[in-house]
Amino acid sequence: MAGEFKTIAILGGGGLMGHGIALACLQGSDARVTVISRRQETVDHGLELIENGPFGLARALEREKITAKQADDMRARIQGTTDYASGLAGADLVYETIPEEIDAKHRALRDAQLHAPENAVFATNTSAIMITELAAALQNPKRLVGTHWFYPANIMPLVEVAKSELTDPQALARVAAHLGQLGKKPVIVNDAPGFFMTRFINNYIAEAIRLVELGVAGPAEIDEMCKAGLGWPMGVFELLDDAAAFDSFYHAQTYLAETCGERYAVPPLARKVFKAGYLGNKTLKPSSRGGWYEFLDAERPPKQARKKK
Repeated sequence: MAGEFKTIAILGGGGLMGHGIALACLQGSDARVTVISRRQETVDHGLELIENGPFGLARALEREKITAKQADDMRARIQGTTDYASGLAGADLVYETIPEEIDAKHRALRDAQLHAPENAVFATNTSAIMITELAAALQNPKRLVGTHWFYPANIMPLVEVAKSELTDPQALARVAAHLGQLGKKPVIVNDAPGFFMTRFINNYIAEAIRLVELGVAGPAEIDEMCKAGLGWPMGVFELLDDAAAFDSFYHAQTYLAETCGERYAVPPLARKVFKAGYLGNKTLKPSSRGGWYEFLDAERPPKQARKKK
């Protein structure tokens, strides 16, 4: 089958998005998956999240989403390493999930192409950086496809698939078919800074931050209005904190401001929070000092009761 990949390597697989993509591949296919990070503690953290994270195997077992036999099968198909050579050997699909910084992504892609098979397809989980810009790191830029996943990656159905002018149509078709097999909804867009979703989402996040900055409302009030008025499952600041997504927003917004102009400027308050090291949930991002609620010393709104099905 055109989209079927049997051996998948995930660069940065010990991180927030990487471990979720690993779970999606394990749960939706029979592929063997290797998470690769440069530091052993990051690999260990990713494997721990795959097993015991909020959307991991233990939680899925507890909620009877999978059987014990299925969980054991997935555990047998996952491994982690810091060694690019062994981790990429035989991979036919390589996901790059490095944080949203061009130099770091270029380094990972350049190193990976030295060890991955020549026919391997590369898929970058960038949320903002143009595919052509990232493809410059590869000797064969045609094999890079953009796959913008959403947290939690093994739960959220949408994957925004970005193609550049250089992307090989066959590589694009194989990745889209693969995502469909995983139960995802791939939507194909053309290459541009931020594509659609990041430009759309980041604008409302930035405006919410500016309104806190102006004193119009606090984070708890804004989050309550997003949930009660718009029907969102969580508010803007809960999303940034609980999904540890703030640094992704910050790097993407910085890139958008550089490429698309002043309307994507990073709010000064966001710069303060980022530079102070408040990146969100410490369980998901151990280097973080806390989130927006901790930085602003604000009381969180009460959690909504989960509806029984």
